[in-house]
Amino acid sequence: MVGQRTDSLDGNDASPPGHQFVVRLWKEEMTGASEYRGIVRDVRTDAWKGFRDWSDLVAFMAGRLERADTDGGASVVANEGEK
Repeated sequence: MVGQRTDSLDGNDASPPGHQFVVRLWKEEMTGASEYRGIVRDVRTDAWKGFRDWSDLVAFMAGRLERADTDGGASVVANEGEK
């Protein structure tokens, strides 16, 4: 399908419901080592969380998806991290 835009991975025009996140990553240099850190933000609600461990990133995103499923995506929740 050259020249045609599709909204889903399988080529169907109907895309499944989705959720958008913005993830910012950086490498933190420490004495004799380094680690990756980041911030993830839920675009719809502006809720966010800082993380140092990938499992925290996944937990935040999964929690936001589950919350959107249970409340129909209507609630705006306070930030879960510090700015």
